[in-house]
Amino acid sequence: MKRTALVFLFLLATGMAMHSAEPSRTSVSQAKELIAASLTVQQRRLPKLQVEQFYESGPSTFWFFTVMWEGLPKGSAVVGNYAVDPYTGDVFSAVSSCDEIHTAALQNLQRRIRASLHLSKAGYHRLKTKGPLCEE
Repeated sequence: MKRTALVFLFLLATGMAMHSAEPSRTSVSQAKELIAASLTVQQRRLPKLQVEQFYESGPSTFWFFTVMWEGLPKGSAVVGNYAVDPYTGDVFSAVSSCDEIHTAALQNLQRRIRASLHLSKAGYHRLKTKGPLCEE
């Protein structure tokens, strides 16, 4: 009986340690808010603006999104394609190598989201990546 209890406690402790090792992530709705905050004021005012998630083939640590609007006749309705690191809240252009996006609105939102994830500056720097299209 004691051995069974010890094995159970070991497995419980191991599971808790593994769970706590996994960093918190933003939600998809938070990622969409981050992308909206990365847009210019003019882009945010476009009619019927929407942020849609799309899935890359193959494994990726990033979430990918396309921002679209109503568009003009014979014109593109795509505002841009973006990648969000769900662990840090960093936003990148999904079509330009290594282009991380920085706006005042985005940085304010990132601070709030990172605080809600209990992500310290040290933790952020440990998780920080170069972006989905960067060559290492």
